Amino acid sequence: MSFYNKFRPHQFTDILGQEQSITILKKQALTGQYHHAYLFFGASGTGKTTTARILAMCLNCSSLNGDGEPCSKCQSCEAVKEGRHWDVIEIDGARFRGIDDVKELAYRAYLSPLGNRKVYIIDECHQLTEPAWNGMLKLLEEPPPHLVVILCTTAFEKIPDTVSSRCQLYPFTKLSSEHIRQKLEQIARDIGISPDPRHIQFIVESSHGNMRTAENT
Repeated sequence: MSFYNKFRPHQFTDILGQEQSITILKKQALTGQYHHAYLFFGASGTGKTTTARILAMCLNCSSLNGDGEPCSKCQSCEAVKEGRHWDVIEIDGARFRGIDDVKELAYRAYLSPLGNRKVYIIDECHQLTEPAWNGMLKLLEEPPPHLVVILCTTAFEKIPDTVSSRCQLYPFTKLSSEHIRQKLEQIARDIGISPDPRHIQFIVESSHGNMRTAENT
């Protein structure tokens, strides 16, 4: 398992550098007032997919703790963390991109979830084909009440306007050097090592605001 996955946050509070987006999402989790479609966009390694998974946990958590965070301990939360939740389907847009794939998603979308909500997380969604987007658009226009779609992309300009206009938009910005240093130092403490500060500084400067690159270096 990569460092990035091993130390992936499971609480909104642990997402670094995206305060505005996280504040809004926590308020939605606190009130239970969710949107049916989200579009997370920004540079790689800024927390888009991680945030999508935490939101999916909130949508199905059986023990929300009252401050807009998933409990991270119930059966549903554990299943999301381990990638085995029946109702949370994570898709790589680079591989799952054709109209037949989207038709299958649409068919499954109308099946009742075992938990609270059915959640589709589509990573790198800008790689979907035009026919696939047309199929996705219909699902966004007439979603079943139990469905939430979370689109993640590093290329917002490639997302059709007809799709983005039907989503809540959440920009993710590159992380500051201080945020990356903070996370690396926390990881070092967790695994019981004391790296030379110069080594950490080198990793920080080499990562260019990408937490995944920093953690895997």
